[in-house]
Amino acid sequence: MESNLIAVVCLLAFMAICCTVDAAPVNSSCPLPPKLGSTYDYDWKSKPHEWSNPNVKTASLQLALSWSPTYCASLSKAERDQQFQCKPSNDFGLIVHGLWPQASRASSVKDHPRNCRNEKQLNATMIKRFFCMMPGEYLQQSEWEKHGTCYFATATDYFTTVEKLYKSLNIPDIRSMKNPTATTIKDSFLKLNPKLPSSSIKVIMESSRLKEIDICYGLNLQFANC
Repeated sequence: MESNLIAVVCLLAFMAICCTVDAAPVNSSCPLPPKLGSTYDYDWKSKPHEWSNPNVKTASLQLALSWSPTYCASLSKAERDQQFQCKPSNDFGLIVHGLWPQASRASSVKDHPRNCRNEKQLNATMIKRFFCMMPGEYLQQSEWEKHGTCYFATATDYFTTVEKLYKSLNIPDIRSMKNPTATTIKDSFLKLNPKLPSSSIKVIMESSRLKEIDICYGLNLQFANC
């Protein structure tokens, strides 16, 4: 009887170990550039493929997380050399691409709020504060102006909300996965985040490599359908 009980306990312990999904710690400390760029302001009017859509009401929010290795691999060597996150000495994984206001009904990306107002260049103190989750001066500036201005009153409101959502997620250790697929990555997120509905997460692959993960929220910052 006792031996049977011990065997059951051992089996349950083994199953718990096997079914555990490792979480990667959220990057709260990371290397910073020796010096930030002096000019990284964003002007959508200077971008031939950009547009403005300021009058659309925001119905929900989408947190876009980018897999840095795939992004860096898509760039030329010259482009990688200009991106701090892509330097060989750095090791960024899943970073924040941005937090995007979404329209209630949209038939294309052009139907969502975008480039709602022009803003001055962010100061270096703010850039450094959020650099570990969004490792780039221009990345932060462009995401704030392109998306953040369509719902948030200030850059501080925008980035602190991004930080709150990002840090509330348990991120799987994607690097340790062997041949990860959209399904296995999504399943890992769901296991580590029991309150995250399957309908609130989208995993985007590119040539069998992870490109981006989108998490959808209502304006109350609770999970919502994508």
